[in-house]
Order: sequence, then structure tokens, then C-alpha cells
Amino acid sequence: MKIVAIKELMWSYHPLPKDWVTVPYSDIETIKSADILVQSNQKGSKKEKKIGHIYDYVLNSKKPFIVTESAVFRRNMPKPPHPKAYHRFSWTSYFQDDGDYCNKNSPSDRWHQIQKDQNIEIKPWRKKGEYVLVILQRPGDSSLRKLIAQHGTYDNFINYTMTEIQKHTDRPIVMRMHPLRQDTQKNLITAFQDYSNKKNITISTNTHGAGFLEGGDGLYADFANAWCVVGFNSNALTESVCEGIPTFSMCSSSMAWDCSNTDLANIESPAIFERQQWLNNLAYCQWREDECIAGLPAEHLLSKFNK
Repeated sequence: MKIVAIKELMWSYHPLPKDWVTVPYSDIETIKSADILVQSNQKGSKKEKKIGHIYDYVLNSKKPFIVTESAVFRRNMPKPPHPKAYHRFSWTSYFQDDGDYCNKNSPSDRWHQIQKDQNIEIKPWRKKGEYVLVILQRPGDSSLRKLIAQHGTYDNFINYTMTEIQKHTDRPIVMRMHPLRQDTQKNLITAFQDYSNKKNITISTNTHGAGFLEGGDGLYADFANAWCVVGFNSNALTESVCEGIPTFSMCSSSMAWDCSNTDLANIESPAIFERQQWLNNLAYCQWREDECIAGLPAEHLLSKFNK
């Protein structure tokens, strides 16, 4: 099969197999000749104004297409490019409920490799904690497409989520902002506090140690005494599940969804989950850079056509 990546859509770094071809959008003849197209991220990204029409072309072509994205397990992962950096590959979307990672009921071999490469500890489920940690995301990010569809605006999501939390618990709430566009996030939190009857809301100042793709020591400082973690589909939710903190994902696109609570009415009695199969499945979403170049993600995804 001829697999072609469109240069303008590969604006974030991901190593590709040697036999994939990368061409600019102007080389439309090569693109038309492809059996499969490749892009990074997806429509609705921060590049929408400049290259949204190219994302539209891929969708309208009706060709199968592969989406590349940053890794799921990011704890202790070196910044790409690096031999032990990982990258995600899926069909049509990086959302776990829209895309297809061909990873159902995966074996444990890749998880053991990733766990060793990144020294990831899976901790027992936590039964104590003081506060509800709410994880915010960068306003305008493509990962929030379903948030906008469901709530209309980011501030509507914050108002809804915070109101629901306060209906079901009197615990303090700690808001952890995404490092980008923090002024917007602060304004939304302040606006909620202004009309909220309860004032036990603080904004985390644990911004230290953030890495290229993960929250670093600051995130783990916020995790330290959390009763539970609430978020939309942030990758930090996968880390909170690994930490054994009861986690509430507010969107089925979250990679943590299969081990998450979904109803904030249960915030004082959250369910816990068996995590091994979840870990195995997520490990088959991502591939180390040497594996990418050798063609392993392509071999894995193309198994969809060989069944």
C-alpha cells in the first residue's frame, strides 16, 4: 500500500516509517495516488485557520487516514526527538472513542517495555485524600472539540462541572491550570467564584518541573493529597489513574475513560477499576522512535486490512 503524509499536516514532530512518503499539499497527484493518507493532530487544531482546508481535503477524500499524536504514557519520557520517546498512531482520530488503535484485548508485552523504559509505577488505589483536584486544559485546543459541542463554551463547562462537584461534596477544590493561556483560565475561575455560594476554591501554584509533554513534579505535588481528580479528557487523567487516584473523566474521548468514573454524583464514593488490560491496550497505542522508523506502527495498524 502507498502511504503518503501531507507535509503541512505534519506540523508536530513524529518519526515515520522509511517507506512512507511525505509530500507538500501542492503535490496533489502524489496525494491522489495514495492508498492511505497521514496527518498529525486533527481538524480543530491551533493550525485550523492556515491548514483547515487540508484537513478537510483528507476527510473528503474518503481515503483511510492515519493520525499521529503525542504519547499516552508521558511520565519520565524524554522530549522528542529521542530514541526512547514514544508517539501515538491511530486511524482517523486520536480520540479513543472515535479513532481505532487496533488495540482491543492487547497482550502485556508492550506495557512491560514502556514501564521499564519510563520507570512508571502503578500505585494501589487511594482511599484517603483532602481535596478535589480539577484539571483544566488549554482553551481552544483540538482536544476540546467535544467540550464545545456539549457545553457551547469553555466557561459553561467550568460552571457546570464546578456546580456539580459542589452539589455532591463539601471538600475543597483545587484548580490546576494548563500552562498555556492561563489568563483566560484565571478569568473563568474567578467568574465562577464571583457567583458561587462556596468559596473553598483555590488555584494551584505548583507549576514547577513541567516537561515538554507532562506536568512534571508540579502535577505530582497536586496529586499528593487529592481525594479524586476531575477533568475532561486531559492526558493528566491517565497519570492520575496510574497513581491510584479515583478519576472522573467528563468525556468518552479520554484515554483514561475505561478506568474512570463518569458521574460526579459519586464523588464521595468513587468506583475503582482493574487496570491491567487498560494498561496493555494503551501500550499498543504508542511506539518508540526506533519502532516508528522500522515500521511497527504501520504493521500494527495495517492488520486491520488483513483480517
